[in-house]
Amino acid sequence: MNEEAAEKQELTEDRPEIGVLGSARLGEDDERWEQARRLGELLANAGFAIVTGGYGGLMAAVSRGAHERGGSVIGLPMGHWGGVKPNRWNSELRWSTDYGTRINHLLHCQAIIALPGGVGTLSEMAMAWAAGQTEGRSLPLILLGACWPPLLQAIRAHLVVNDRDLDLLRLAASPEEALQKLQAGLQEKTWRGAGPHG
Repeated sequence: MNEEAAEKQELTEDRPEIGVLGSARLGEDDERWEQARRLGELLANAGFAIVTGGYGGLMAAVSRGAHERGGSVIGLPMGHWGGVKPNRWNSELRWSTDYGTRINHLLHCQAIIALPGGVGTLSEMAMAWAAGQTEGRSLPLILLGACWPPLLQAIRAHLVVNDRDLDLLRLAASPEEALQKLQAGLQEKTWRGAGPHG
């Protein structure tokens, strides 16, 4: 292991990386933006490094909250996306050339918190959920916000999922509850699927 890789491993062990997903479209006039900023503060205060897509909206809110508390913020921008720039609160950028590489970065986090979002947020959450289901890897996945319970009810009603699949998810109504469930999940290290079962 070279010196740079050793330093990175040491940083990750000292400050576990937590992926935070969320809409790029919501601004400061939306109450969900303030909730995301508060989450960033709490995660930084708890000693976590934050990994987001790196752009605006809720990604910028959580990044700003962490940055203002001295936290480490890692953005995952896409090298070929024109017209959008990473937010100014990122302390490190890990550029991706394709969506799969970006998702892979997220799946290497120690846990993921999903905020309200659109198609991108939903797809990233689903990939993390599938990884927890099929890979048998401990990956706490917390869904923060009022949008998630009705969505999960619809998924349960119309898709082929069971209690074992849904048990891989934890719902949180506030940033404080999300942090509590995150910390509990990291302590337990038992949030894992039973392996591939379709």
